[in-house]
Amino acid sequence: MVLVNEDLCARIWAPRYLSFITATISGALSVITVTGNLMVCVSVVKDPYKELRTPFNFYIINLALADLIVGLVTEPIAVWVHIREGFSLTMENVWIIHMSYFISCTASVLSLCALTMDRYNAITTPLKHRVSGLSLKRTLFTSGFIWIFSLSIPFIYFKLGFLTYSLVFANTAVSITFITLIFAYVRIFQTLTAQVKRWSRKDKKYGCRTRRNAILREERITKVFLLMLVLFVSCYSPSCAMIYVMNLCKSCSCYTLHWLRDLQFLFVLLSSSLNPFVYAWRIPPFRRAFMTLMKQKKDLSTRLVANISDATSSPKEIENFEVKNK
Repeated sequence: MVLVNEDLCARIWAPRYLSFITATISGALSVITVTGNLMVCVSVVKDPYKELRTPFNFYIINLALADLIVGLVTEPIAVWVHIREGFSLTMENVWIIHMSYFISCTASVLSLCALTMDRYNAITTPLKHRVSGLSLKRTLFTSGFIWIFSLSIPFIYFKLGFLTYSLVFANTAVSITFITLIFAYVRIFQTLTAQVKRWSRKDKKYGCRTRRNAILREERITKVFLLMLVLFVSCYSPSCAMIYVMNLCKSCSCYTLHWLRDLQFLFVLLSSSLNPFVYAWRIPPFRRAFMTLMKQKKDLSTRLVANISDATSSPKEIENFEVKNK
C-alpha cells in the first residue's frame, strides 16, 4: 500500500500529514472494531440466558470473526505501515496487510450474504426454513465454505497486484453481494407486507395473535439487517468508486491517488467497526446477554475489592475467594 501504482507514482511518497492521519484513524478504528466484535463473540460464548447459541447466530459470529481480523491484524499493521510511510522509511512485507485486508473483506461480505439469505428464506418460505433451513449442520457447512473461499481466492493478489485485484474484487464479490442484498430485501419487504396484512385481517376474525406476533418479530429482525444493507452500501460504494478512479484515471496526480488509496481503505475499515453495533445492540437477546455479563463482572470486582480491603481477611481467604469466583 505504499505506492499507489508503480507506473504512475513510482518512488513518490504520500504526503506526510496524510500518512499520520490515516495511521491515527486506523488505530482508533482498531479499538472500536475489537471491542464491538469481541463483545458479540463473548456474549455468544458465555450466553448467560442460553438463548444465543442458535444456528442463525453462528452467521453473526462468522461476521464478527471476519471483522475481528480487521481489528486485530489489518488495522494495527496499517498503523505501523502508515507511520513508517510518514517518516519515508522503506516498507517491508506490505503483502501482510494486503492479504489480511482482502481475506477479511471477502469473509465479511460473504457472511453478510449468508445472513441476508437466511432472513430471505425465513420470511419467504417459513415452514421449509424451520424444517431444514436453519440446521446447525447446514450453517457450519456454509460458514466453512465462506472461510475456505476467503482464505484461498485472495492469493490471486500475488499475481495481479493490489490495484488490479481490488478492481476484480469490486466487480465480483462486492457487486454480486450488492445485487443479492437488493433482490433479497425487495422480496422480503413484499412478503412481509402481504403477510402482515393477511394476519391482520385474520386477527379480527379469528384472533390469531400468536402467528401475527411471530411475523412482526421477523419483521423487526429483518429491519436490523436492512440497516446493515444501508451500512454496506454507504461504506463499500465510495470505496469501489475510488478503486475505479485509481485504476482508470491516468491523468490524476499522485497526490490525488494517495488520498483515494487511503480513503477507500478507511471506508472498508469503518464498515467492520460499525457492524456489531448495528446488529448486536439492536437485537434484544444480544444486548441483554452483554449487559448481564458486564453486571456480573462488576459485581465480582466489587466483592473482590471488598474482600481484599477487609483487614481481617488472610491471604489464604483471598486466594480461596478468587478461585471460587473464577
